[in-house]
Amino acid sequence: MTEKANFKVDPRLAKLLGESYRSTEYALKELVDNAWDAEATFISITLPEPMTLDPIVIKDNGNGMTEQELRREYLTVANDRRSRKGDRTPRLKRLVKGRKGIGKFAGLMVAGVMEVKTTARKRQTQVVISKDILLNEEKDLEKINLPISVSEIEDGVSGTTVMLTSLNQRYEFPRADKLKSILMLEYGREHDVSIVVNGENLSVEDLPGEHFTHDETLPDAGTIRLNFKISNGTKPLKQAGIAIRVGGKIVGKPGFFGLEDDPEIPQKLLKKLYGEVEADGLEDSDSVTADWGQ
Repeated sequence: MTEKANFKVDPRLAKLLGESYRSTEYALKELVDNAWDAEATFISITLPEPMTLDPIVIKDNGNGMTEQELRREYLTVANDRRSRKGDRTPRLKRLVKGRKGIGKFAGLMVAGVMEVKTTARKRQTQVVISKDILLNEEKDLEKINLPISVSEIEDGVSGTTVMLTSLNQRYEFPRADKLKSILMLEYGREHDVSIVVNGENLSVEDLPGEHFTHDETLPDAGTIRLNFKISNGTKPLKQAGIAIRVGGKIVGKPGFFGLEDDPEIPQKLLKKLYGEVEADGLEDSDSVTADWGQ
């Protein structure tokens, strides 16, 4: 059954929807941040082939929303989640990344139409938002009727899918390599989320810069691989250093393994070092704590 939903708006809406992003990829990152805040452990982004009319699809297995939550919270523009629920997510205690409550509508900076399908508590709620209607409607935005429908689904399923169509021609077509690089810097050290872009997991190789690998066999760890890059950017990297990855999960915080004490290595260079030691042989070792060193 299809009903109508309405926006609940903040006076800053016109300014916020006109907010610019450096690129299509940065706008899409906002939608990934939303999935993170919804405690998703798996996020998939599918980008269309250039010169096609295929949609951009961002899918997660997060908490999802009920119809009431979508109406009350999602469709309230500029509704800052932190002011309502705090700086941390309830179950995984993640630091919330959404800052102004507008990131959920970043899809409208990229596309003309944003379709949201969200599932929680045995129900899937779907709403379609057209940017043209929002911008061209003369009446107050909170009075605009948005098509919304609700259907029953299997129990135990939750998550949200955002599909973007009618891509904005003023933006460059989204590039998988650039998006993966942006997401790797933000999420590459996170141990409780897996992000896939066009079917490929994020990795150190996605970062810009010169790439190095080295394999070694150690008595207590078996074969390990050092995999790192030296960024060719001008700014220091977020969470620079070498992290240890065991069984696909990051253990503890990244460090420099004493390189920071070497007078021959410039500190500025260390801040552009980003890498991992893959040591799956430690998975059953007592040196790996139950909480993965977090």
